[in-house]
Amino acid sequence: MKKYIAIGHFAGEENMTSVAMSNHNMKDFRDDCGGNGFIPWVIITEKRMEIIKSLDSYDLFNEVKKMTTNYRKWNDITEYIDQCFDIMEEKMSRA
Repeated sequence: MKKYIAIGHFAGEENMTSVAMSNHNMKDFRDDCGGNGFIPWVIITEKRMEIIKSLDSYDLFNEVKKMTTNYRKWNDITEYIDQCFDIMEEKMSRA
């Protein structure tokens, strides 16, 4: 089992949040998110979390650009990761 964390929002809400779960692969994780009414903008693996941990703001923005083609969300996702990385790490460790 691998651990994944997704940044997005629940259907019917506009508040950005993150959800972490263990799953066999990213497709199954994405299916579970959809089944629970979560709309992921970005899905991050454990390996990518380690990479993100060491990045500064500019490099983080460039990494987010690689994770999603939704350019309207790049700034929001970068800001969320920058401000809530400790929460994301905690969720990932509990997954």
